[in-house]
Amino acid sequence: MDNLDEKIDTLIREKLFSLIQENGARIKRITIKYIKSNKKHTLEHWQTLYDSYEKVFRAMPREMLRVEREVRIKFVSPLTDTRMNLLKTMINSEAEILIQKRAKECQPEYEKLGQGDLFEQRVEHTREKLNENLEQQIQKCLDSVNAVTGQGHTFGIQDLMKIYDVKESTLHEINIISPLRSINALLAKVNGNPGLTNNLENLQQGFRHLFKDIQKNRVNDVATMEARKKVKMEVARDTMTVREIVINTQPFLEQLVLPEDRRNPEVVRKSWSNIFEILESQEGRWASVIPNFKPLYEFMCGEGN
Repeated sequence: MDNLDEKIDTLIREKLFSLIQENGARIKRITIKYIKSNKKHTLEHWQTLYDSYEKVFRAMPREMLRVEREVRIKFVSPLTDTRMNLLKTMINSEAEILIQKRAKECQPEYEKLGQGDLFEQRVEHTREKLNENLEQQIQKCLDSVNAVTGQGHTFGIQDLMKIYDVKESTLHEINIISPLRSINALLAKVNGNPGLTNNLENLQQGFRHLFKDIQKNRVNDVATMEARKKVKMEVARDTMTVREIVINTQPFLEQLVLPEDRRNPEVVRKSWSNIFEILESQEGRWASVIPNFKPLYEFMCGEGN
């Protein structure tokens, strides 16, 4: 498997290099066009150049993951959560390098033209659309590979939205689609245990409470710019906190699906301790959610006694 991953990585890098080469040729044609029309230093020129790079950013997730999909289908090789996370990290890293390169070249020119804010907005929009596109393409790739490799049901974004009563924009903002998908796959493995039914529902209800809380648009409730800035920082902090809770729940549940004699009590205690500390650190705001998580922890500890 590792050897196959290495071969796929090589093919993906070749595909990325091809996209960059195509864009380089397109950039040359655009530059020549604007030089000939004596518009090289116009906003129109720089916007057209950025449009060319945006084509690359739109193509990267689709084309790079197409390589992944085709090779895995050919060799009937499953796409694991670990591999998906590596792919997302790889694509995001490569895109960010290109974005930074574009910013270094374009930002001064936009500022000379009095449009520095416009450029920053375009860059931020590019990052948002890239993340959204990447999640969609990852899911398409996963669905295609699973259809061939016979892997179990994969929870899509619509499934997660329905289960947790959460907006798609929130899932993207917190960047938890992959870990939350893994959590639901783990829950599905133990869902047939009658002694766990209430505990699992309590856990999911705890997540619903957290998602509902961070989705509140508290920014519009304050009048001054300074107050809005403070609230935005609080919302960002809460978003990261919820992400930490989701991430710490996954190793906890990975232990739950194991036979009792193979569980690692230290992992169970550490995961729960991290969740507990995070919830308590919110100045009591989320203390009411602790009972949603605690019964499952007590269940596992009780089985071990």
